[in-house]
Amino acid sequence: MVKKSLIAIAMLAFLATTVQAGDLAENPWKWDDHWPWTYTALEICQIPIYMDVGMYVELIDCGDKKIVLKQVPCADIGKGADDFPCYHGCVSFNIRANFEVKLGTVLYKIGSVIDGWEATLDNDIVPGDGAEHTREVCVNAWKAQIWSASPGDEVPVGEVAITVKPNA
Repeated sequence: MVKKSLIAIAMLAFLATTVQAGDLAENPWKWDDHWPWTYTALEICQIPIYMDVGMYVELIDCGDKKIVLKQVPCADIGKGADDFPCYHGCVSFNIRANFEVKLGTVLYKIGSVIDGWEATLDNDIVPGDGAEHTREVCVNAWKAQIWSASPGDEVPVGEVAITVKPNA
């Protein structure tokens, strides 16, 4: 009697854990007798698809940008008469990202014309919405050693690099 009771309990447990075909599909079809009269594709399973998406930042048309420094009164950039001659220049750029970005700058000198300088951004945060956002970078230079370079309209004196990192 105990043996038959154990077999009956095992059979009930087995039946309780089975899954009928089509239970997990979005539009389940279950046919007990026959397949439909015409061959019809039936959805029986949906498998989710995932993708590894990395962090993405794009500064649009970076190679077409340049800053041309023009002489300004030193007071315009917050410097005194001791810092003469003073220069200022800006350029706008478009940037987009898929995560919130904190912008920064790094300056690299070319030659010995520049003595003191700084780069500033009008807004150093880019939202991670994938849309293009316009930002402006400006460079101020003071105590320029203009006698150490040949005259010209666009003499190369340096480069400003835009840096990005997650804004955390």
